[in-house]
Amino acid sequence: MNHKRKLNLKKQLACIYTSSLFSGLRITDAVWVALLAARGFSLWEIGLAESVFHVVSLLCEVPSGMAADLLGRKKTLVSGGVCMVLQSLLMAFASDLFTICFAMGLNALAMTMFSGTSTALLYDSLKQEGCEEEYIQVSANGSQISMLANAIGSMASILNQFLGYAGFYLLNAAFEGASALANMLLAEPIVTESQASREKHALPEQFRQLVWDSLHVLHTCPMAVKLIASSALISVPSYLTKMFLQQRLVELGWPTELLFLPLLLGGLACVAGTEIGRRVRCRSMRRLYTACALLCGVGTLLVGTAPAWGGILGMMLVQGVLEVYLLHESQKLNDAIPSDQRATLISVD
Repeated sequence: MNHKRKLNLKKQLACIYTSSLFSGLRITDAVWVALLAARGFSLWEIGLAESVFHVVSLLCEVPSGMAADLLGRKKTLVSGGVCMVLQSLLMAFASDLFTICFAMGLNALAMTMFSGTSTALLYDSLKQEGCEEEYIQVSANGSQISMLANAIGSMASILNQFLGYAGFYLLNAAFEGASALANMLLAEPIVTESQASREKHALPEQFRQLVWDSLHVLHTCPMAVKLIASSALISVPSYLTKMFLQQRLVELGWPTELLFLPLLLGGLACVAGTEIGRRVRCRSMRRLYTACALLCGVGTLLVGTAPAWGGILGMMLVQGVLEVYLLHESQKLNDAIPSDQRATLISVD
């Protein structure tokens, strides 16, 4: 049986880019702590809500990737979009800590549905049309659209006097709804017999096979394991430099109103890093990793020791360099793993 069917790649990419644009406009990401504090929630309550987010992220990352491989990538992305809309609506009208924590957990669940699934859907869409070699260019396009939208969203603090607490989250829900609608127009890429016959087999049997096959790939493909480990190590400074820089700037006398600026500049550095990454010809991943790791180390030292603008430049260096490496790492990892386990193994990554 020929499991392949024609896919309108131009329409597929347009939907992916549209979804990236609207999902990137998460205007609450930069101000959610300030919004909750302004409503009277204490620092420990806000910390508890963020802890719920990270625990759910950790527990659901790999299962959500498995769900995408078992049930379909499109279904998983649309479900994640629905969760994002619901969490924004809950946050808009929440009046107690339990609802806030529940909404944060829903947010984390949605993010895990997107993380490995969107990459798997993009790569297999290109693979179905025999265009895998274009992955870096197409992935860079989507990343830059999302990063630019995220950078714009980081400026949302200036809208505080116009929107108010509920307004932020209602507008956020509208953006996430538009992203979900774009995902609903996607076609499910089918590149293997297993994907073509998903609905013909019992789910428990498919689940057992997926677990076994994924472990087998990790056992027999040392390249995949090395790539996953390398991205884990080099990504450590990403969150730390971005978050601790804000604390350090406050200690150096910066007003809270200007804290959006490092996030904005960090987003622009990511865009620049992606542009550089798409132009770099990677002949040796080991050499690329060594160079990027050293530059990330320099950037991290600048964040911790340099004056304010030196720290900001250090953070920008880390964010930009990481995009260069992770763009090539994603290409190599996708090339090394099978389509049937793609979302699961990218979630492990």
